Amino acid sequence: MRIAVLALAALVALAACKEDKPKAPIDPLSLMGREVEWVVTEVAGTPVPEGVSVTMLSPETGMIAGSSGCNRYSGRVEMQDGFLQVGALAGTRMMCPPAQMQVEQAFHSTIGTVKNLRLAGKVLEFSDATGKVVLRASR
Repeated sequence: MRIAVLALAALVALAACKEDKPKAPIDPLSLMGREVEWVVTEVAGTPVPEGVSVTMLSPETGMIAGSSGCNRYSGRVEMQDGFLQVGALAGTRMMCPPAQMQVEQAFHSTIGTVKNLRLAGKVLEFSDATGKVVLRASR
């Protein structure tokens, strides 16, 4: 009986010494959720005007898609060296009224500067390499 108790104590001590596997860092892209459409409310510090729709969603891992104000877009997005990397976006090429085209141009110019994102309450904030928020979106 004494040997069994000692063996059990040794097993418990060994189990306590077991190294935990390091936890994988949280992928910021997971904050977007799958098939959740986010409405972009601000681009480069400027609110998106009423009647102009800029949206973003992640239809599958490593992809973003949506409306950029006038046209539909899609593209690759991934984490590289701890930073978000948005690839070239493909899209339709319709012409729209000037207000929509202006927002669309600002969106395409800004999305390429995004390096990180975080969820601040119910708002998804995309920031550049300096940490400045360049896009804001809500559900």
